[in-house]
Amino acid sequence: MQAALSSPVMWPAASCGRLTSRPFTAAAAPTQPPQRRRRLVSAASAGPAAAAAQAPTPEALTDAASLASRDLRGTVAVAGAGPAGLAAAAALHQAGLPVVLLEAGQQLPAGGSALGLWTNAWRALDALGAAEPLRRRHPTVHDVELVRQGGRRLRRFSLDECEGGPHEFRGVRRSHLVAALAERLPARSLALGAPIAAAEPTRSGAALLLESGQRLECLAVVGADGVRSAVAAAAGRPAPNYCGQGAIRGVARFPGGIPAELQAGCIRQVWGPGARAGTYPLSDTELYWFVVFWAPAEQPASPSPAAWREEALAVVQGWAWGLPEAVEATPLEDLSRSRLVDRWDLPPLPSRGGASITLAGDALHPMTPNLGQGGCTALEDGLVLARCLQQEGVPAAAAALEGGSNGSGGGGQQRAAEAVRAALRRYEAERAKRCLPLTVRSHLMGAALQAPFPPIALARDLAVQYAFSPAHFLDHATYDCTR
Repeated sequence: MQAALSSPVMWPAASCGRLTSRPFTAAAAPTQPPQRRRRLVSAASAGPAAAAAQAPTPEALTDAASLASRDLRGTVAVAGAGPAGLAAAAALHQAGLPVVLLEAGQQLPAGGSALGLWTNAWRALDALGAAEPLRRRHPTVHDVELVRQGGRRLRRFSLDECEGGPHEFRGVRRSHLVAALAERLPARSLALGAPIAAAEPTRSGAALLLESGQRLECLAVVGADGVRSAVAAAAGRPAPNYCGQGAIRGVARFPGGIPAELQAGCIRQVWGPGARAGTYPLSDTELYWFVVFWAPAEQPASPSPAAWREEALAVVQGWAWGLPEAVEATPLEDLSRSRLVDRWDLPPLPSRGGASITLAGDALHPMTPNLGQGGCTALEDGLVLARCLQQEGVPAAAAALEGGSNGSGGGGQQRAAEAVRAALRRYEAERAKRCLPLTVRSHLMGAALQAPFPPIALARDLAVQYAFSPAHFLDHATYDCTR
């Protein structure tokens, strides 16, 4: 039972080596004079809705069509401007690599309600210089509470009781996370309205093929375009596997303050027969919640947020802890529904021809959210990727190419490509070692905690109430990708 309860359920959440230059600390992040700061999204002015992410300024944007006229021989192209893509682009820029980030939508993606970020994620955000705006907006949560849907409390404990502390947990609106990461990008590095059709290796690097027909040849491609990644196919990865469960998430709004029944000041997990739910506060007036349930693969899901709300209400009907009230208090724009998927990639990971193509976030290691590590490990990815490229001397090689000191047909481009490929394989090996155990544990944990059989549920409850120790509850969240 200790292994199964190694982290809260559904918080939509080896040494990495040392940097060869410019350590990834907040103080080492590139700085610009105040008048030169590129503000892609204003976190301070964003409203509570997921749609609060504002359009980037023209100074920050680049036109996708104009990329064809730019020399991208020394540039890393990142596909997808979610948290994984933004973190990767920010880390690559911080490491001294030219980067361009392409997003299919006409604005930065801000849907998906909220994410729970643990200590390992905050270490990554600190290293990227993006943590403090988020800390100012979202309170820290110190306790975990495990309860039954009928109103019985099984266990409550403090994060201070977990070894490896101090621990940090905060629930963060996705739009605020996107805003904070976007602040770290350089000028002319973001192209909106640029959907990716495919990626392919080239002799000197890699190429992105846009749905517009445009072809961009660059030093390397990083696919951070989610579980249905177009880049993942080019990297030889199979599609993720459906885990048999659906999830509905939302952010309830209480302008007068979160009701006492819901304002427990903790991460609360609620276990029911064949279903689970949970809550944690995002602010004094907003509460994140989730509902997870078994859903046959052939069962169609409605595209309507109103139908999602009714579906969630049907699952928690009659449950205690204020869950029906939280679902009712959620605006439609703050709802999301997904089918839980994962992929157990066994190293060595497939790589077609040693290509200069790699992945990050859900495209690289899709996992169920039962350990709360999907978003956290996505933030780690960018820093580990940038470090591996540094260790192979790629920034210097890229600078030589950008400066025109090597002709496109000379040996400089080939040497740079070989260094990139070595760095990407090292990065993938490190991330597989870190993320595969999390993926497997998260999958097994979800199946165990959602068992519909009363004898299994009774044994689980008794173990939690009388035998469970939180000492190793957060071992996986103590990882530090900046070391």
